[in-house]
Amino acid sequence: VIAAMARAGGQTVVFCDTKRACDKVSDDLVALGEKVSALHGDMAQGARERSLRKFAQRELNILVCTDVAARGIDIDDVGIVVHYVPPLEVKTYLHRSGRTARAGKDGWAVTLAEYNQHTTCRIIQRGLRLETQAPIEVFSNDKRLADLNSFLTSSIAAS
Repeated sequence: VIAAMARAGGQTVVFCDTKRACDKVSDDLVALGEKVSALHGDMAQGARERSLRKFAQRELNILVCTDVAARGIDIDDVGIVVHYVPPLEVKTYLHRSGRTARAGKDGWAVTLAEYNQHTTCRIIQRGLRLETQAPIEVFSNDKRLADLNSFLTSSIAAS
């Protein structure tokens, strides 16, 4: 789903809650042929700077990072922010989402959540007074995942 969104919507930042999750998501996206890098505190400073530079220069289309590592991201062309795991605080959600729709451009903030994270998502929605559509339910059925991919891709392309 993340790869499809990035292909349709451009530069994409994916936020994970742990360094291990960053590496896992990054590795999975590389296996799908995406140009991606992780960005987290266990990386050497030089490696973090290279990842940011490559992302800013569009050599990478996806950057997978933790909140702490993302503090230095100041790139105007981010089209999509993906919350791979919804944050626990409204302020964190706002900070993450603020990486997109800069300099008068449009952008998307997408939250991927499991059923047991519904309450966290509702708290964020209410805290930010967001008007949102009903969540799309996806199960482990391949057809439904394909339908979600189609929906997200067409929605992003239409905006």
